[in-house]
Amino acid sequence: MFSDYNELGRKILEISENLIASVSVPLPADQSLPMYEITVPDTSDKVNMSIGDLRFWQCTGATIVAIKRGQNINVSPGPYAVLHAGDIVVYTGPSNSRVAVQQLFTSGRTQNTLYLIQEQINTAVHMKELSIVADILGARLGDISDFVTMDKGMTNHSYLFSCKGNRYILRIPGEGTVNIIDRVQEAKVYRAIAGTGLCDDVVYINPNNGLKVTHFLDGVRTCDPYDDNDVKKCMTMLRRFHGIRLTVEHSFDIFGNIEHYESLWEGQPSKHENYAQTKANIMSLKAFVEENRTEYCLTHIDAVPDNFLFHPVNGVEQLQLTDWEYAGMQDPHVDIAMFCLYSLYDRSHIDRLIDFYFEGSCDERTRIKIYCYIAACGLLWSNWSEYKRVLGVEFGDYAEHQYTYAEKYYEIARREMEKL
Repeated sequence: MFSDYNELGRKILEISENLIASVSVPLPADQSLPMYEITVPDTSDKVNMSIGDLRFWQCTGATIVAIKRGQNINVSPGPYAVLHAGDIVVYTGPSNSRVAVQQLFTSGRTQNTLYLIQEQINTAVHMKELSIVADILGARLGDISDFVTMDKGMTNHSYLFSCKGNRYILRIPGEGTVNIIDRVQEAKVYRAIAGTGLCDDVVYINPNNGLKVTHFLDGVRTCDPYDDNDVKKCMTMLRRFHGIRLTVEHSFDIFGNIEHYESLWEGQPSKHENYAQTKANIMSLKAFVEENRTEYCLTHIDAVPDNFLFHPVNGVEQLQLTDWEYAGMQDPHVDIAMFCLYSLYDRSHIDRLIDFYFEGSCDERTRIKIYCYIAACGLLWSNWSEYKRVLGVEFGDYAEHQYTYAEKYYEIARREMEKL
């Protein structure tokens, strides 16, 4: 045992400049370590959070010594101690940690700590997630560095970061995605495809808030939809994926989601004057689609050229399919339609892609069914874009093209049906 508290204080300073050791006995007022207090306000997002989840030292550089709750004092609280509103947190650390502690408990933000990062992700919630990621990677939060904003996706925001010599991608869900993506379902999809070689296994995914960490692929390029060699390889991979016949508990309902995305417009009308008629036309295709659906399995739903990634492995180019957040049980031929839509193919290119996938053996009813899917999914993504517009996110020509596909391929599908 130490003979006095001053000796204890000196020993702690010797162990770590960052004061990572906790104090196991109460310290009197004349001890040698600087002590500070902060009261947890009832508006703080730290209320009901455990000390372990708080990641106090990583976020502030200080160490909690005790928690005062009324007449009770919990000295050196363990990681499972839970904070209550009105608690007085007693902590020790460098004087410059006080600002960070103040912000941590009052504003819920940690912008002025040593550790970060980018305005979009520099919140207490994201700091907590990154601390978990650091643990998974066998690192400390301070080992995570070099954050770079990547190209903004249509659904999410992505950031490149480094940790202990390796690079990773952090995905943060974009505006309004809570209404269109079920993150619990997404996590189940990643479990279903694990070990199939379709894509790298995720490093970390949180099914509650959608944060995801994946390995960064060096030298990656996306599929060129107008390069036949690229497209053939992508269709071969898509056919292999569909052939595995993976299953999950949830489905992706195209016609149901057309209605769902429309319901998110907050009562605003479509910007398309003939929307009601176009929607009625698309809904009339449902019967033909259901009559001619012969397969039902896990389907990617967002199998667009940008999600097919070519990358070198030991000098040989490999291919993987990424971004599975919309995936669910569906007719796998929907993935063919999605590839066509995003590529802005004309009819000749669409027929060419169908032939690549089916290796020249697509029957006429299946081809017409794919035309129906192009029309229906065109309206689906048009409605999705209109929801994003309500949130202040514009996709310009992309949204217009999708609506045009809905109109045009309804007519094409109808004409072809009449020939049967």
